[in-house]
Amino acid sequence: MMSQGTGRPGAAPRAAAPPTLFGPVPPAGRGVLWWLGWLIPVIAAHRMCTPTRPGRVIDPLIERVRFWRTVLAITLTVCAWLALHLVPLREIPGQLYESFSLGLLILELLFLLALAAVSMAPKGRRRAAASRWRGAFLAFVLVEAAVVLFRNTGSHWPPTSPLSAACALWLLLFGGSGGLLLLSNGCRTADVNDALPTLVPLLPILPMTLPLAFVDPTYDRVPLALRLLVQLTGPVSLLLLARWELRRLRTLHDVRVSHIWNRA
Repeated sequence: MMSQGTGRPGAAPRAAAPPTLFGPVPPAGRGVLWWLGWLIPVIAAHRMCTPTRPGRVIDPLIERVRFWRTVLAITLTVCAWLALHLVPLREIPGQLYESFSLGLLILELLFLLALAAVSMAPKGRRRAAASRWRGAFLAFVLVEAAVVLFRNTGSHWPPTSPLSAACALWLLLFGGSGGLLLLSNGCRTADVNDALPTLVPLLPILPMTLPLAFVDPTYDRVPLALRLLVQLTGPVSLLLLARWELRRLRTLHDVRVSHIWNRA
């Protein structure tokens, strides 16, 4: 009798799938090609900032909306700056960097609060709760380190050697792509709870946008109605999309923020 999984008699055995450069790979399947992937900044950022918990909810529609929401928000912000002559073209990278750095500071406060929450978890669940936050902390620290190192490296521009130029380019690509992934998936907090990537981006964006709606000197020459339209479109649309994501997670996948400790 033919054993299960052998296929047709005489058929060649099916070759194992090659290890992917982006997705998670078991330690036994990590060959030279996989390790060389760490030298490519986009691949390294994807590995560090993409959730990896096997049992997480994967909703392709939510992932696409989350990613393109981030890309569209950055694009529309830059277009508004240029169309209204608010920020010169040469100052746009620095302006985006300042906004991103402020978001990182607010996320840092969030993670400190998460550490406090983990420390207050029941004694039997504390170790499991801390292990869930490990990936999110690692993604945040590495992207922040890349941005800080790139800023320090870029203070002497142009680079004085090919090595420093290569380091600056690597850090720029890693920090840029990693930052985009960090914003779009909430510092891979889906490894903790599948609803957290929806909520985490609200924390750096709302405090940055709403208080500046009336006091930001950049928009002093813009009429009030247009100013509110430009500055409030982002946070309002983000809130609406977050509400849609949370409702979809609840109705289709029975995922709620209140289930955060249920996997201990």
